Amino acid sequence: MGELAKCEKVAAVGAWRDHNTLVETSLRTLAGTWISEGCETRPGPEYVLRWYTFSHEGEYNLVQHHYWDDSCSSPKLTVVSYGRITLRNSLVQPEAANGLAKPTNITVIPQDGAAVDVLNKLVARECPGQYWKSWKRGEEHLVYDNRQDRRGTFNLWSHSYQPITNHQPIHRPHLGQTAGDISCLGSLKWAFNELKLLKIQFRPIYETHKHPRHVEMELLLGDIHTNKRRREFYSPTSFQVPLLRHTKGENFTLHKHQFMVINSNTLSANFMTNVKTPPHLIEKPHLPPYIWGEWTSSRCESRPLDVYLMRHFSFYEDDLQWVGEHKFFSDPFCTYPKFIVTAAGHFTIVGDSHAMKGVSDVDFQIERASLTALDQRVITEMRLPGFCGIGQWKVNVPKELATTKGCLYLGISIPSTRYDILKLEMDYKGSWLLFLGQADTSNFPNSENERPTAFQLPLMKCGQKITFTENLRERLEGRFYFGDARRIQSSIFILLPMVLLLYLGR
Repeated sequence: MGELAKCEKVAAVGAWRDHNTLVETSLRTLAGTWISEGCETRPGPEYVLRWYTFSHEGEYNLVQHHYWDDSCSSPKLTVVSYGRITLRNSLVQPEAANGLAKPTNITVIPQDGAAVDVLNKLVARECPGQYWKSWKRGEEHLVYDNRQDRRGTFNLWSHSYQPITNHQPIHRPHLGQTAGDISCLGSLKWAFNELKLLKIQFRPIYETHKHPRHVEMELLLGDIHTNKRRREFYSPTSFQVPLLRHTKGENFTLHKHQFMVINSNTLSANFMTNVKTPPHLIEKPHLPPYIWGEWTSSRCESRPLDVYLMRHFSFYEDDLQWVGEHKFFSDPFCTYPKFIVTAAGHFTIVGDSHAMKGVSDVDFQIERASLTALDQRVITEMRLPGFCGIGQWKVNVPKELATTKGCLYLGISIPSTRYDILKLEMDYKGSWLLFLGQADTSNFPNSENERPTAFQLPLMKCGQKITFTENLRERLEGRFYFGDARRIQSSIFILLPMVLLLYLGR
């Protein structure tokens, strides 16, 4: 099988799963236990495992285990929240829901001496003049209580979050007396702002595609702002990596059809049952940045403000050149394409990241780019003629952007440099995964000293090492295809400004 055929197969499997995914976001489908698929990297960087449980009435028990390392092998602290959530239809994401969370309390448990030191310094800095009991390893400390809300002394996220009265959280374990109330910590990075946006998906499992009603359930929660200080009042418009439903096999009736929910999570729920003893995952090997070859998205990806896309990248070893391709869509399952952007140039693997272990800094020089409009409205509404490329625009015809030094309306500047990070991993199925840096939530450009601290969804390797570069002009004019000869695949590697994002959100 040729390299292009392998990439097409990966994309086709992802498209089959995307196009056959069903969505129902309700308290009925939310009820149950949801667990991280693996160690998650959040902006900061922060490394977490999540274990969230909901009842049919909307009561919740949320547990976040925070770690010192990207393998989640060395526990740092645990954050626990109890409360209740109500749902209403979302106006920013199709078939999603806005969550109105009413927390009863939030507690924090330091898991080692280093975490105790960090928390004592944090409280001294963030809570000047307030008395608190010293932190102790393994001891639960109360950082938020809704009774303080009733006294008007505490604001967790915003004034829309009201206290709960006469409410006992679900299945709360007895953990003994909690230490001193610290009313100024709940609004920091531990606030569960992600509950403001929820989406529950029934995603078919390809390995059982002969039984299309065998599905895994995903809980998508709101994205985390890359700036910690802006998380308190941030309203998510995109999603984090999904949580998977823990089940021993259950049936769901959806759209008058019955589905069997399969537990596809590699983590056991038994690891998460005791908040005082977080799981210690096996430390992952850190792999060298051998990124040569072809890499492609394995599912439709979302970005803030209703941006949906699929990516494909090629890296050439001999001359250190890259071609990056994004194809943008108007729906969360990447069914209706809007336009294509392709960028290319040289890249330099600078060395190990100073902020993240096992991660490499990489600089991508953007030397050429092209744009292909797949709809006449894109040409008209984005005012492409005269500003992006020379000559008349036509649908499905790539336009080179280097002639106008980029495209102002897309925020493309040629030449320019993208300061990024990358990491390689292998999943439990033996597939190679490439993680590239997550863009700033506010769309601010990065710099050599301010690189991303979290990752986008991984790309899957679909082609082996390539030792020569084909003519870039031919590549940019559409020699590579996405699916069939009339569906050109492509991409961009740069941050799009708010003008583009607002257009895509229409």
